[in-house]
Amino acid sequence: MPRPIPPTIDPSDDLASFVDLDLNQVLAPYLQSRMQSPIVQPSVAAELQARFPGAIPGDGLSLDEVLQEIGSVLLHYSRRNTHPGFFGYIAPSGVPVDPLSHALVATLNQNVVGYPGSPGAATIERTVIKWLIELIDYPEAADGVFIGGGSISNLTALACALTHRFGEGYRRRGLLACGNGASPVIICSRATHLSIQRAAAILGIGTDQVVTVDVDDDFRMRPRDLVQALEQADCPVCVVASAGTTTTGAIDPLADIAEICGDAGVWLHIDAAYGGGGLMSEELKPLYAGIERADSITMDLHKWFYNAVESSVILYRDPTCARQLFYERSDYIHFPLDGPDEQYMFFHLSPELSRRFRALPAYITFRHYGRERLGRNVLYNAQCAQYLAELVEADPDLELVAAPQLSICNFRYAPGELTETRVDAINSEIRDRIEAKGNFLMSVTHIDARPVLRVCIINHATRACHIEGLLAEIKQIGTELLGN
Repeated sequence: MPRPIPPTIDPSDDLASFVDLDLNQVLAPYLQSRMQSPIVQPSVAAELQARFPGAIPGDGLSLDEVLQEIGSVLLHYSRRNTHPGFFGYIAPSGVPVDPLSHALVATLNQNVVGYPGSPGAATIERTVIKWLIELIDYPEAADGVFIGGGSISNLTALACALTHRFGEGYRRRGLLACGNGASPVIICSRATHLSIQRAAAILGIGTDQVVTVDVDDDFRMRPRDLVQALEQADCPVCVVASAGTTTTGAIDPLADIAEICGDAGVWLHIDAAYGGGGLMSEELKPLYAGIERADSITMDLHKWFYNAVESSVILYRDPTCARQLFYERSDYIHFPLDGPDEQYMFFHLSPELSRRFRALPAYITFRHYGRERLGRNVLYNAQCAQYLAELVEADPDLELVAAPQLSICNFRYAPGELTETRVDAINSEIRDRIEAKGNFLMSVTHIDARPVLRVCIINHATRACHIEGLLAEIKQIGTELLGN
C-alpha cells in the first residue's frame, strides 16, 4: 500500500504569519477622539451600510486597507462614552488601562471554562470574585462568576431561585411538573429594570406573573406592599430588589426587604448592576446595608466600576442552588461537583461554557488603581450629582424631580406659569437640541409618564465644570424656545 501523501498549504494562505504593526499607532486616533465632540454624530443607516461589502469577501485586503475602511466609520460614528459630557445611558467610560487589558485578553485567547484548561486565567477570575465577595461582606463560602451582562446575570439568578423554590428535582422535571398547578410569581418594584420581565418570559414564568409593587416618594420599594404581595402570591419564587435603579438611582430598603424575604423563605436577588460600584466608597457603603443578606447579586463592573464592556458578575451567598441547576457531565466534560481547586469549573455556576477572559481587565483595574482610589472617584461622581441638584434647587427656572441617592439626578426646565403640557414639550426639545449640539448627551427618560432631564454621572472624566456647562446650555436653549 503506498504511503499517504501529507497535505500542504501554499505559504500565501498561511494564517499563522505574524502581524507586524504598532498597536499604539493604530489605537492613537481612537483614543484621541474619545473625549471629542460631538458625542454622537448624526448618521443615516443606509449610508453607513453602503460603505461595507454586501457579500462576504472572497479575496482579502491588506490590513492597512481594512483599518482605513473601518476607521472611516468608527472614528466618526461611535458614541463617545468616555466624553465628560456623556450623561445618558448607564454606559461604560472605560479606564485608560482597558486597551492594554483587552489586547492581552485577545492575545491569550483563553476559554475560561474552568481551571484545567486555563489555570492562570481561572486563578485570576477566582481572585477577583473573592475581592467582590469581601466588598459585599458575604461569607467565605460564597462564590460567583463573570458573565456576559446584567440581563444574563438577572436571568441566571431567577433560574436559581426556581431551583430554590422547587428543589433539586426542578432541573429534571421542569416548571410545569414542579409547580403542581401553582403560578410562580416574581415580585419587584415598578422601578425595577426591564430585564426581569424578559427573564420571566424566557424562563416560562410569564410576564403576567411579575408582580410590581409601588414605590415611595424616593422611588424605593415599599416594604409593606411587598409583605402584602407575598401574602397574596400563590407561589412566590423570588423578590428582586434594586441597589441603584436605572431611572433615579434609588436603593430599595435592602435590610427590611431581606428580613421580609427571610421570614417568608423566598429567594432575594439584588440588582446592583449600576449601583454596585458605590460599595467601593466608604462614605456611600452604608446606603447598601442589608445587601450582604441577598441570595444573589448582579454587579456590572462595566458600569460604575469604570471598566469597558463586557464585565458583569453574579454572586451567590450560597452557591448550592446554582450548582444543582447547572452541573452537568458528558463524554467530553466529566468533572466532579465538589472536587479540588484544580478541577474547579465556572460552568457549574452559570449557563455559559465558552467564556472569554473577562476578569483580566477587572484585575488590572483593581490592582493598578486600588479600591480606595476607585472609591474616591465614585464618591466624586455622587458629589457632582448632588452639586447638580443644589444648582437646580437654587434656580427658579429649574425643577428638581428626583434628588440623587447615588449619581443620577432628574430635573426639568420649568420657568414661569407654563402648563405641564408646554413644560413637557420644551424639555423633550431641550434634550434633543442638547444632543444635536454634541457637547452633552442625556437619554430619553420619563418619570410618572412625564419627560425629565436625566443626568447619570458614572464617568471618571466628568468634573463639576461639566455640570455647570450642561446647565448653561439648558438655560440658553430654554430661553430660545420661549422666545425671550
